[in-house]
Amino acid sequence: MSDKSTVKICTALGGVVILLVINAFVTAYFTDPFTGGAGIDMGNLAQYTLSKSDHQTKDILPANVSDTSLVTGSDSRLQFPEYPYFIEVDKTNQVITVFTTGSGGKYDKPVRVMLCSTPANFKDFPDGYWTVTEPASSSKSIWHKIRSCGVTMYVQYSTYLTGNLMIHSVPYTESKNETLDQERYASLGSSDFGGCIRLTVENAKWISENCKAGTTVHLVANKKNASLTQALKEQIPKPDDSGWEPTDPDPDNPNYHPQYNEETPATEGYLIDNLGLDKIEYSKKTWIPK
Repeated sequence: MSDKSTVKICTALGGVVILLVINAFVTAYFTDPFTGGAGIDMGNLAQYTLSKSDHQTKDILPANVSDTSLVTGSDSRLQFPEYPYFIEVDKTNQVITVFTTGSGGKYDKPVRVMLCSTPANFKDFPDGYWTVTEPASSSKSIWHKIRSCGVTMYVQYSTYLTGNLMIHSVPYTESKNETLDQERYASLGSSDFGGCIRLTVENAKWISENCKAGTTVHLVANKKNASLTQALKEQIPKPDDSGWEPTDPDPDNPNYHPQYNEETPATEGYLIDNLGLDKIEYSKKTWIPK
C-alpha cells in the first residue's frame, strides 16, 4: 500500500472519529436534560421532549391565517392568547407537557414537563380534547376528598376537566400533609388504578394556579420514550419518614425539595386572538373508572 493511500485512510478514519465525538456530545446534550444535583433544566428538557415525542398540538394555528402572515417580531397589533397554555397528557410515557405560544402563534413552546400517573385501563381512558372547567385555585380549600374504586382518599390541588376527569396530587390517606400514600407516590411514571391524573404536589399546584378554566387538555398516546420517563422518574425527590410529599411547598414541610427553579417562559404574541381552538371537537363524554 502506498504512503498516499495510507494517509488517505488515516485522514478518513480521523474524520469518522471526529464525527463520532461530535455526535456523542450532541446525543449527550439531548439525552441528559437534567442539571447536576437538584432541579430540572427546562430549556434542555423541552428540546429533548420535542425531539423525541409525537407532539400533536404544534400545528394548531390561528383560524384562516398562514405561517407567513403571522407576526414574528414586535408589533403594536400583537395579541396575546386568552388561554396561554395547552396541556398535553401523554398516556404512553406518563408525561404531561404544558406548552405556550411562540412567536409563530402555535402552541409549540414547552414551559413544563411533568411525570404523571394516568388510569390503568388504557383503552377506556380515551384520546381526545378536554377543557379545564375549574382549577383548584378557584376553591377555598386545596384539599379535596375523593373516592376511587371504592376507596376514600384525599388529594391536593385538584383541577377539574370536562368528562368528570381530574388532575391532582398523589393521594393521601387523610387530609393531612404527613399522610402521603407513598406507594402511589413511588408509582408516578406508570399507570395506576383510579380515574384521575396524578402529579407531584408542586406540579398539581402549578397547573391549578396557571391553567385557567377553558384551557385545552389533549389526551394522547405518543410513541414510546422510556428514557424520558425514566429520567423524569429519577428526578422525583424521595420522601422521608415524616410522611410529607417532598415537593409540597407548605412552609412546615420538613423535607422540602422543589424540582423546578426557573421562571416560566413568557407567552409570545401573534396577530389575531383566535388560535383555531374553536375548530377542535372537544369530548364531553363522561369517563367512569372501572
